[in-house]
Amino acid sequence: MKKAIFLDFYGTVVHEHGPQSYKVIERVFRSGHANNPEEVMHQWNSLFQKRLEDAQGDNHRLQYELSLENFEEIINHFNSNENAKELLDIMVDHWCNPPIYDDAKEFLIDSNLPIYFVTNSDDVFINKAVQYHGLKVSGIVTSEQSKYSKPMKEIFLYALEKWGLNAHEVVHIGDSLRSDVECAEAAGIEAIWLNRNNQSQSVPEGITVVSDFKEVMKYIN
Repeated sequence: MKKAIFLDFYGTVVHEHGPQSYKVIERVFRSGHANNPEEVMHQWNSLFQKRLEDAQGDNHRLQYELSLENFEEIINHFNSNENAKELLDIMVDHWCNPPIYDDAKEFLIDSNLPIYFVTNSDDVFINKAVQYHGLKVSGIVTSEQSKYSKPMKEIFLYALEKWGLNAHEVVHIGDSLRSDVECAEAAGIEAIWLNRNNQSQSVPEGITVVSDFKEVMKYIN
């Protein structure tokens, strides 16, 4: 029997992207030599993922610092005249005030099990976002606290130890197949992939997948 739910935050409870994030990508595109905004987004994602993977354990660094370096690099890469700090400030506004999914808010209210957020974030961003939306959860673990970011399983091991839970007592729900499902399962935790709007048609064998939070409860027992 499950005793708790681990829940990803950005991309699962709230939108990963919003007007602010699209705004900064558009600004780099229009001021530089990228062929389209998608090229800027791809460059951002690939560079940031590499930085994130290198910033684990003793090498951990805040996502704010990594993001600032990332903006500086893509501005230079696309020969843009934008200011990295100014763009990052816009993104910080999104991280602190992200749009929330209606079904996620209902799930948080209706759940009979304690819910804990396990997310890649600096403490200040998710704390402000949770306060902004008035969300009530039993606890929050971030990459800042654990010194590890998904897809490293150590962030889940840290969460289990912090809250005195065994892996078999928990189910984790998240929108990323690699960072949420595969990562949680590597820590021995059952996982549910929240694949909103069937964004990916390819579902690996053995993966529990739902399209929204309304489907989740039938898989939790």
